[in-house]
Amino acid sequence: MLAGSDFRWLLDRLEPMRMRIVLGLLCVSFAGIAATIDPLMMRSLIDRALPRGDLRFAMELAGGIGLCYFGRSALYTMGSLVNFSIAQHCIRDLRIALLDQMNRLSADYHEQTPTGEKLTRIERDVDEIANLGAETANQSLRAVLFFVLNLAMMARLNLPMTLTVLPLMPLFAIIQRRFSALLKTRADEARNEVGVATSMLNEHLAAVPQIQLLGAGERSAHQARSLWEGMLRAQWVQRRTQVGFSLSIGAILVAAILVVLALGSAKVVAGTLTIGGLVAFYAYSTRVFDPINSAMDLYARLQTVGASIRRVRELLVLEPSVRDTGTMRFSSPQLHRGFRIENVSFSYRGKHALRDIMLRIDPGERLAIIGASGSGKSSLARLLVRAADPEAGCIFLEEHPLACYTLASLRETVRFVPQHPVLFQGTIRENLLYGNPLATTADMLRSIEAVQLAPVLRALPHGLDTPLGPGAAGLSGGERQRLAIARSLLKESAALILDETTSALDAPTECAVLASLAELRPCQTLIVISHHISSLTWVDRFALLDQGSIAATGNHSMLYAQSALYRTLFDSSAHERT
Repeated sequence: MLAGSDFRWLLDRLEPMRMRIVLGLLCVSFAGIAATIDPLMMRSLIDRALPRGDLRFAMELAGGIGLCYFGRSALYTMGSLVNFSIAQHCIRDLRIALLDQMNRLSADYHEQTPTGEKLTRIERDVDEIANLGAETANQSLRAVLFFVLNLAMMARLNLPMTLTVLPLMPLFAIIQRRFSALLKTRADEARNEVGVATSMLNEHLAAVPQIQLLGAGERSAHQARSLWEGMLRAQWVQRRTQVGFSLSIGAILVAAILVVLALGSAKVVAGTLTIGGLVAFYAYSTRVFDPINSAMDLYARLQTVGASIRRVRELLVLEPSVRDTGTMRFSSPQLHRGFRIENVSFSYRGKHALRDIMLRIDPGERLAIIGASGSGKSSLARLLVRAADPEAGCIFLEEHPLACYTLASLRETVRFVPQHPVLFQGTIRENLLYGNPLATTADMLRSIEAVQLAPVLRALPHGLDTPLGPGAAGLSGGERQRLAIARSLLKESAALILDETTSALDAPTECAVLASLAELRPCQTLIVISHHISSLTWVDRFALLDQGSIAATGNHSMLYAQSALYRTLFDSSAHERT
């Protein structure tokens, strides 16, 4: 059965639908009552109406049996509709809760967790929980109610035969205990394999063009086959265990039916039981074991749902590595004291990225953070917007630690544009509105102009309302980067961080875009991370990183004269751009 905590968690999730659940239970209750009447009518039909040749009474009984069947079917149908409604609302609420939680979790979770794994929890696991959760109350009540009513009717018809059948019922509990741990283990294994296979498929579909260019289609397909075979093996073992459980339960049911038929036939021959009484007793006996069988099937299915519940609960209780515990908010559109980075160290995936960084960034300063690949530039940028927290040291903004500010306020004040920004399938206008839902068309056109995209926009068939398609494939890499920068400009921020966001641009366009940004918001603090040092000689200051440490700071002339590493990087950049 579900662990106690899992069951309580499921009840809490279903509690908002309690009125629907009550309605479903009423449908099941009345259906159960209707189901206990027709065997008695069948007994009267066989033992009384037919032997006497009373056609009118026989037709009345037949009509009553039909009415009972129709009423039972109608009530079950209504109950199934209620269950469907409960499941749909539960699916909606769980998916919203999971999506909200994923929006809370820090960047490290999303970088380390495959998209397919997240999708499996939001889609398959939630479907399992909601669909069976909606049925659990009804099926449980149905099993108890049918068992009690039908057992009472059996005892009323023939108590000795009922007492003969009852000893078989404890066997169900024995079978349940024997299969309990095995069903749970198999369900967990199968669900985990599904998550791995779904993650691989999602990754493959997103990378098909690159797989084709690498000529790795066969290797990728082989990997997919291996993962799917592992998933199929786990699901086959789970299903085989469930079938073994069902067959064991079925064997007990067959034994019970044989006992009923053997004893009943002997009593009919001896004249102590009528044929109608045997038919009615047989009907009740199958129905008294049917809810037990249903309960055992529900138990087996709950093991699968238990695996899904544990996966969903695990995600919902996961705490973000970057805690949003701050209470301060910014009230000024520009910085007055800037950033102060004190002895900051940081590791990423077990590798030291930054060591004892000491740096001040003044309000309104144009700062370029440069260095060779792997020197820690992007790690430092991530720390400035609290995409991660330092392992040691502290970053101050306006002389307050970053953790004192709410994340929402910090990230509105310090805008960050990564090298590979995400653009959505909607139109250009819809993508821009992510930056500021209140932006007007005029605001959007100004930001488009600032990033040198106006000629591109004019060439598009529907301007701002042009759909971008999946991954904005209709735009070049540089156009995607500039559109992301334009999106960040739509809401005035005190600081803007560009992390290799102009890497796909040619030198003239890059210089034009950066100069335009500097002119558009003269009081805005601008932090640019780039390998294209030769395009950044206009900045106020460079911060040169080397293997995670600050090697030097200063303007272009100073560093070119004093730093051999800077000269090497600058000359290499200038050579690449010519």
